[in-house]
Amino acid sequence: MSSPVSLGDIEDEPWADDNEEAQKEDNGVRVNIVRMMRLLRSRYDFRYNVVMKYVEYQSKEKLWYGYMPVEPRVQKRMTLEVQLADIRVSIKDVRNFLESDYIQNYDPISDFLQECNGKWDGKDHIRELARTVPTSNPHWEDWFYTWFLAMVSQWQGTTFRQYGNSVAPLLISRQGYNKSTFCRRLLPPELQWGYNDNLILSEKRQVYQAMSQFLLVNLDEFNQISPTVQQGFLKNLIQLPTLKIKRPYGSHVEEFPRLASFIATSNLTDILADPSGNRRFIGIELTGPIDVSVRPNYRQLYAQALAALRDGEKSYFDSEQVRLIMHSNCEFEVMSPTDQYFNIYYEIVDDENEGEWLTAAEIFYFLKKTVGSSLKVNSLMGFGRRLANMADIRRKRFASGMKYLVRKRT
Repeated sequence: MSSPVSLGDIEDEPWADDNEEAQKEDNGVRVNIVRMMRLLRSRYDFRYNVVMKYVEYQSKEKLWYGYMPVEPRVQKRMTLEVQLADIRVSIKDVRNFLESDYIQNYDPISDFLQECNGKWDGKDHIRELARTVPTSNPHWEDWFYTWFLAMVSQWQGTTFRQYGNSVAPLLISRQGYNKSTFCRRLLPPELQWGYNDNLILSEKRQVYQAMSQFLLVNLDEFNQISPTVQQGFLKNLIQLPTLKIKRPYGSHVEEFPRLASFIATSNLTDILADPSGNRRFIGIELTGPIDVSVRPNYRQLYAQALAALRDGEKSYFDSEQVRLIMHSNCEFEVMSPTDQYFNIYYEIVDDENEGEWLTAAEIFYFLKKTVGSSLKVNSLMGFGRRLANMADIRRKRFASGMKYLVRKRT
């Protein structure tokens, strides 16, 4: 009985057609498989991309082409090359080799981060990059810094995470301000394969797969995402720590680390339609075009992020930062008729002597009585959520329910 073929056997064994003993063994099956593996290895370099979940190859004669996926047509060509060399194997034998762990694993993310690790020069490259985005928001540089750390931390993905990178910068300006270019340039050339700006949120299987394989997802033209999707699927999606999906032709659901973080762009200002989900976005209105004239120092950007994470700097937003973000986002919220009437007839106060405690229903029915049929009863629930998520309003629970401190305008 023949022994299994090891990698050492493949590298050290002489050519099978010079080995008469091997030709007799197992009717030549073993020797032909060994010849096939040696021939393919002599012409190509192979690696298994653990992120994209496929085998890549590179011709040893044309190294400038770089690594490319072994898609079905390539696999068939390789089979024909082997058969034309008078090696009697089938496409199944070639496929077995290419889909086996004889092919060495390759993790492009770990390789890149390893090149950056421990090489930070001590300068603040992350906030310097943030300063290329002109805005009057005084918190932008610090918010971008925290988000950038969270993005890199997300790439070190594990299925043991309890929280994902649940905040996304939202760059707002008219067209021509280089928003999409800025987003794309956040990733170095080595990781550009991990950028996605055409995700279709209605195709949930594709979305989950993208979050386990891409590094940065740009929700370009965010204003085109419907309020229903914002309040439902997207709100849940952006905070997921891991993904549970079934691979194509798979027999069971598997859990994968989430790698992707989110960023978004918009040409409109009134775009945040979910009051309770607005803390998931960092709305930043640009005061001018983003400066994309200088190429970012990617090695130092990611070296700084790794050093910060290693030193225990937080890569999440604490309660005070969330409060500031929600307050800042008020100017980008979609104002319903109920919200607009509230601002006309009521104002928020901090002193109990200046206002009164009212429930959402009491405020709503006063507005409905005042303005008439333009307010529908089914708007009450949404109005209640809006009040509950106002950053500056005082709230207190009474026996009759939650009440809010407001004052009627005169």
